[in-house]
Amino acid sequence: MATILFHDGCNICLSIAAAFESLDTTIDIVNLGVDSRRAAEAVSLGVTRLPSLVVNAKVLKIEDHSSIEHVLA
Repeated sequence: MATILFHDGCNICLSIAAAFESLDTTIDIVNLGVDSRRAAEAVSLGVTRLPSLVVNAKVLKIEDHSSIEHVLA
């Protein structure tokens, strides 16, 4: 199963995404502020707050600061 970081594109989220990008690991980084089409996927995986990391179907909240509702269309 994939590891996915869902975030909304704010400065905090962008710095977290950059930190994950610098690691030697495979991670799907999804900026819902740019690609809101994947918001339904995030919700279906159990994401309620952003940013969140989904690892092996478990949602891990990171620097919890934003509700996902603002990126849902």
